[in-house]
Amino acid sequence: MPTSGHKVIMDSNVVYDSTVSFLEQTGSREAFKSNLFRGLMLETSSVTSIRKGAGILDRMRRTDNGIIPATYRNSVEREGESIRRSMEETAAKAIWEKGLAVDDGGTVTWKESGAVPEKGDFEASGQTNIDEAIVHAAAKKAKLEEGTYNPSDFELHGVNISCDEVGVKRQTESRPKEEGVVQAKRVESTVIHVEMSNESEDPKLLSSSSYILNSLSVFGAFKTLLGFLCMNGLLDRTLVFFVDGAKNLNTTIAGMFGFKNIKIILDWYHLRKKMEETLSRICNNTAYRNEMLQKTMPLLWRGDVDSATAVLKLINMSMVKNETALNYLIGYLERVRRTIPNYMLRAELGLRNSSNRGEKANDLIVSNRQKHNGMSWSDDGSTALASVSAVIYNNEMDNWIKNGSLSLRMVERTTPKRPKRNRKRTAVAYSNPPAKKSKGRAAA
Repeated sequence: MPTSGHKVIMDSNVVYDSTVSFLEQTGSREAFKSNLFRGLMLETSSVTSIRKGAGILDRMRRTDNGIIPATYRNSVEREGESIRRSMEETAAKAIWEKGLAVDDGGTVTWKESGAVPEKGDFEASGQTNIDEAIVHAAAKKAKLEEGTYNPSDFELHGVNISCDEVGVKRQTESRPKEEGVVQAKRVESTVIHVEMSNESEDPKLLSSSSYILNSLSVFGAFKTLLGFLCMNGLLDRTLVFFVDGAKNLNTTIAGMFGFKNIKIILDWYHLRKKMEETLSRICNNTAYRNEMLQKTMPLLWRGDVDSATAVLKLINMSMVKNETALNYLIGYLERVRRTIPNYMLRAELGLRNSSNRGEKANDLIVSNRQKHNGMSWSDDGSTALASVSAVIYNNEMDNWIKNGSLSLRMVERTTPKRPKRNRKRTAVAYSNPPAKKSKGRAAA
């Protein structure tokens, strides 16, 4: 249905434009879309390609001359950019209302005095750590001696924050004009998954509340996270960051959240993978590499970095093919020492050791849709589609379509409780038993 637009102009200035203030922004010959169609358009774009999505929408409307794929793509990118901008603006407003400010370097200050908040300004007055008696009982069950762990180092009702960068193949539109300028091959985004466990009334169900944030940069993502924590009243809780060891993540976390007593935990899977891959470069045969893993990994599982480093320093140099890699691994363990907890005791207490929620968040809002053979993306297109997928995961689609805003409130989710897996990390975890000979060969 054709619709006329109206403007109110005062002193040569447009003070009201119905095509902007009342109706959605469109292209010059682009039709306005109903809320229902906008919702279908965004949800379809998050699961299939633009061309296929346009075909699905045309079949749903029973038309052969429906939305053009290029128009569909432009509409989704505009919506995604608006979503990202709304998320960042809402978070910035929450930071301001909390009385805080964030400078370009990532330092958080009080906006009135300019002073950096002290560590006790946002700490809860109640119990923040698991009772020491419970910790000692769990340590005894795990056969850990007292003195090998800190009983006050295990958080109670912490906010688990998994953060990671994810990149997809960049679309090359033209060669760089400046000589010597190399165009980046990937479009990078930062995804943050925030989660808190809840008390479940059903003993067969686990309950938690979560939310996914995304941004173009690490700095933008953590600034949005700060606003999100302000909005949800979570700054007084213990913040536990799960990372993969990337320096830029650790630096940004320490800089922006240095006014709180935070915890940064190196994801166990990434630590194990780092040890396996680096020792493969160090050792000149697989059997000795596995022997070194059998010696070091149980120590690291207990958070004993000193003993693991001592084992590496006493390595048989006749079995080493790359001494540079050996020095690198020892230096790496020293660098990440503060982020290596007692994984065994955390597992015994039912606390997380993994950033797998962040990895899954990457899959949900970026990788599942954007990482396929033959796909390449522009900066705007990749980030916009990730923002659309995040809105769907966060159950914010109806709010966005109807009100054009985001609540930034955590969503409660329940999952069936699974029995605890009895995974024993023993000295034979990396053993290579000899291959069994068949009866036919033995007889021969």
